Amino acid sequence: MTKTLSFDSSNVSVYFNSLEKVSDTVRWNQYSKILAVTHPVLLDLYNIKDTFNKKNIDVVTLPEGERTKSLPSFVDLSRVFFEKSLDRGSHVIVIGGGVLGDLCGFLCSVYMRGISFSLVPTTLLSMVDSSIGGKNGIDLDFGKNLLGSFYHPKNIIIDLNFLKSLPQREIASGMSEVIKYAILEGSSILEEIKKEKPDIGRLVELSIDIKSRYVKEDEKETTGTRALLNLGHTLGHAIEARTAFSRFTHGEAVAIGSCFAAFFSYNLGYASIEFYKEVKSLFEKYNLPTLYPGDIDIESIRQYILKDKKNISSKLRFVLPKGFSDVFIFQTDFEIVKDCLVKWIEYEKN
Repeated sequence: MTKTLSFDSSNVSVYFNSLEKVSDTVRWNQYSKILAVTHPVLLDLYNIKDTFNKKNIDVVTLPEGERTKSLPSFVDLSRVFFEKSLDRGSHVIVIGGGVLGDLCGFLCSVYMRGISFSLVPTTLLSMVDSSIGGKNGIDLDFGKNLLGSFYHPKNIIIDLNFLKSLPQREIASGMSEVIKYAILEGSSILEEIKKEKPDIGRLVELSIDIKSRYVKEDEKETTGTRALLNLGHTLGHAIEARTAFSRFTHGEAVAIGSCFAAFFSYNLGYASIEFYKEVKSLFEKYNLPTLYPGDIDIESIRQYILKDKKNISSKLRFVLPKGFSDVFIFQTDFEIVKDCLVKWIEYEKN
């Protein structure tokens, strides 16, 4: 199955099939040179090298982990692009998770003022979230995604076979973003999540449809519609940064942030306590963390929340749910957030 996502800036072809089959149908000969970028472990697990060697496509590898999404890696990969003689007519195929997609997408958006690329997301998280919407970027030592761009891939290849080798923790991390969509939208995706054995392929397809719709309405986050996709991310990103991006997966941090958002909404009188409990139970079903880490002092995350890129005029902007498919942006300050975090911790102790 193939579908086209139409955005103001470009169209994106999404292929739901194996990488090998799709690579036989895409017209790679339209590009002057093609380079594939992936992780060493994926070369060992799958036939990636053989698939691309047949088409005379060079393959380079980068280490796994959030630390790859950094300025030094950006510079190193730029040098590889240059040494491989990539030009404006070249194309890059990125086979990996969100970290690799973000790094390579950002580089492709600025290398020689922009070259095209394709994404082959290999984690559930990247399939349902980071591969869709054209957001690319890298982390700096003092904050997440502080350098980046809006630049869509030409193609996205959804090959569910990659999920077979994923650890359960990574599957759960991806489910965190799927649950976020269920909070935003309710309806079909919420029903699928609640099943004893949800259809992963169906969840991926629904997630892509939901995210692309939000992106289409507000491609560069100017009206506030796309910002709703940041549910759970303000606190989540702060926790990730505070723990040096090494303790929690992105999905785990978003799960904590989403549970707090539901409790925050309850504390402000917008949501019911029953809604908060239901949100929490959805994350618990997939063994995701749902409580604020007890060893992280609340004051220590202040700097990260205050520097969140969604803030406007020193006002914090939290995405809060009143219920399923009823979400809004709440402007506040850190002292109110801190007070609610304390209440949340106390509530969960009782």
